[in-house]
Amino acid sequence: MKWTRVYLSMGSNIGNKYYYLLSGIFTVSELKKTRVTAVSKFYSTDPVGYLDQDEFLNCAIEIKTQLLPYELLRELQKIELKLKRLRKFRWGPRTLDIDIISYGSLKLNSKDLVIPHMRCRERNFVLIPLLDIIRDKRYIKSIIDYNDKSVRLEGKIKLLVSSCLLGKKTTYKGSDNYNYLINTLLKNRFEFIETCPEIEGGLPTPRLPAEINGGRVINIQGIDVTHEFQVGAEKAHEKALKNNIKLALLKGKSPSCGIDTIYDGTFSKNIIHGNGITSEKLLLEGIDIIEVNKDE
Repeated sequence: MKWTRVYLSMGSNIGNKYYYLLSGIFTVSELKKTRVTAVSKFYSTDPVGYLDQDEFLNCAIEIKTQLLPYELLRELQKIELKLKRLRKFRWGPRTLDIDIISYGSLKLNSKDLVIPHMRCRERNFVLIPLLDIIRDKRYIKSIIDYNDKSVRLEGKIKLLVSSCLLGKKTTYKGSDNYNYLINTLLKNRFEFIETCPEIEGGLPTPRLPAEINGGRVINIQGIDVTHEFQVGAEKAHEKALKNNIKLALLKGKSPSCGIDTIYDGTFSKNIIHGNGITSEKLLLEGIDIIEVNKDE
């Protein structure tokens, strides 16, 4: 089945807006038969329709997908629901809104889906981010309202990022967990502050695998390394405070950086609900975390 180039518009105006947009982007990247191939800059925009609400943060992404239009729509709606999108009334506040702007050269007009998006030509908050990533820029340039000042480019914010996701060989095996999306599509949009709490806590690379058991971190030889993990967590926390960081991209399932799911302490690859030592500390300080894994 052929791959189709699709452009999506994304917006958020509740809570940590970067958390919701980036969570959406990473979740889209994990869809079957789908690849994220470009991410726009990020823009703050005035609300449209219902004005008594916070300003939006908007971006656009390009994907290549083998999903059919209605399959893609259903998957995007699932992502919105996962990130607590509520549809209380039209144009109201939302954690995450994802719209299909175009799907190849397809034209479709049905009750549930209109492609190209029926109002995109009237909305600078869609067109300006699209201009960052779309291949043929001539048409977009011709319909942008350059007198409209309601769309404002955001400056780069700082994100705390696990060193292994950046390609650093800091895992317990002495390898990395390189993530394509972080290293190619997001690196020019954000400033990364890297951390490896286990190394910063004094552990070597490579090192014995460790898991959380009964609130303690124990390595596979039964040695308690909780202190090292706690020291590393404190150093990651200090970096976050020093750089006014509100969002972290951390390696999933790790006893230091895992979020929501970690290994159960038996070294049998069983997964349980829980957070790593560093993640728990950051969450208590109000820092949001997105779980990121190595590209397959």
